Amino acid sequence: MRRAGRVVHLPRGECEERLVRHHGRRAGERRRGPRGDRPRHRQLLGEVLTGEEGFRMSRQQSPVSVVILGGGYAGVIAANRLRGSLTPDEATRVRVTIVNPTDRFVHRIRLHEFAAGGEDVAFAFPSMVGAGVRLVIGTARRIDADARRVVVETAVGPVVVPYDRLVYAVGSSSAVGRVPGAAEHALPIGGLDGAARVRDVFAAPTPPARVNVVGGGPTGIEVSSELAEAHPATRIVLLSSGPVGAALRPAAQRRIVRGLRRLGVEIVDHARVASVTPDGASLENGRFVGADATVWAAEFDVPTLARDSGLAVDERGRLLVDETLAALDDPAIVGAGDAVRPPDSVAAHLPMGARVALPMGLAAAERILAELRGRAPEPLSIGLLGPSISLGRRDGYIQPARPDDSPLPFAFTGRLGAAIKSWVCRMTINDPRAELSRPGAYRVRRGPAPRAVAAREDARV
Repeated sequence: MRRAGRVVHLPRGECEERLVRHHGRRAGERRRGPRGDRPRHRQLLGEVLTGEEGFRMSRQQSPVSVVILGGGYAGVIAANRLRGSLTPDEATRVRVTIVNPTDRFVHRIRLHEFAAGGEDVAFAFPSMVGAGVRLVIGTARRIDADARRVVVETAVGPVVVPYDRLVYAVGSSSAVGRVPGAAEHALPIGGLDGAARVRDVFAAPTPPARVNVVGGGPTGIEVSSELAEAHPATRIVLLSSGPVGAALRPAAQRRIVRGLRRLGVEIVDHARVASVTPDGASLENGRFVGADATVWAAEFDVPTLARDSGLAVDERGRLLVDETLAALDDPAIVGAGDAVRPPDSVAAHLPMGARVALPMGLAAAERILAELRGRAPEPLSIGLLGPSISLGRRDGYIQPARPDDSPLPFAFTGRLGAAIKSWVCRMTINDPRAELSRPGAYRVRRGPAPRAVAAREDARV
């Protein structure tokens, strides 16, 4: 809290022995060496591993503070797997804090339903993580890796939150800043506020006659089909820079296009949006597509927090981590979710989205548990099941896949596809909740064998 212009530091707790860095460098000195020079894993509770130096904590008295930045899919499941896996003795010393901009968890894979007039998709945090997790409502502005603390901007001013281990799970949001006029005139569907604005447009006394949906990927497909089914009097136009469903196999693209057209969605593909105005969108080919509202479902950006904090990031600003999800700059920071880039050797097949954020959150928790217990962290291994896409309430497209996300030559469609998609949405909420009392409730398929890749250059921009 802020008092008389001062920043209030949240108490870290009494430690019998002072925490010290053991990165092979002096305090305050940032290492920028190659990945292979990183220190090995460290035990957080109990005696120090044989041959390891530095990092000691009292077995009986010293607390361990785990701070999770982001209360989305990755952050919530990480908190629950961690807390649910602790022994009673460990639970007395390990404290888990989530830093999140709001006091609600948003079920993002159902935002298109909410935008079209469906039920609320936001849940109070205690219903997701129980009462044992501390919640700091605010936005993380800077990570001080040397001091192991995060500066969080809250409603009452900046607050400093110290940590022993930090989970970087800040997620992603709609990338409206890349196209002129999109930030001012488009309605971003990537968050609760934007979805609520879309909902309000259709709830107005005079509903829109025509709405553009920008983005031909899974999000744009689900948004346009949901709006078309719920509001048949409104003309829905889907604008796609390439073919609709470009990441899917050709048979899937054809089936999804048929489903969209059955709902009355007009498709304008291979047409990139150049700018957005209050009355429509201009395309790069010179065409203007008029609309009463434009919904943005095209691309997603990640926060600039890692870059602003001087951590190693890729060209998109995602935190660079190793095969065990430890940040290249500091193994005390563990990454998970959309805002993290693991090496291609274990993650070349992983797209952004909830179906990757959830298992990555579990892996982040397991890495911290391994350090707590003096074990070597395991490399990331995530096998995917394939994408699931809704086409309104009565149709869907479920593409089974191999662990590397390559599609199998069949799919589940129609009402069966819709039912499977509905089950996926329920499971995405219920299984992370169950991790608190039944660790392992959310099962992850084993990923493809790690593959050798060329050395990755760290983009420190």
